[in-house]
Amino acid sequence: MTIISKGQVSRAILPNFDAASVNGEYLSAVRAFLLSNEPSPLLKFEGRSVVDTAGKSHPFETDPNTLYRLAATGTEVFHNVYRLII
Repeated sequence: MTIISKGQVSRAILPNFDAASVNGEYLSAVRAFLLSNEPSPLLKFEGRSVVDTAGKSHPFETDPNTLYRLAATGTEVFHNVYRLII
């Protein structure tokens, strides 16, 4: 799954449905934030993280400026967000 953590977009294998579900909710919140410029969807993910199958913790990126910067780089996850609105 796509992971947005520590100012980077990467991919990780998540160990179970619960971890994947939380990460999916987070990615939906990022999408909602980018489409609305309203950071409130990100608030419930502050201080939270997801752990991959290697045991590495990935804290969710909730800084609006960092998310804007990543969106401007045109990485796959953000390209898909903008593609869905057109």
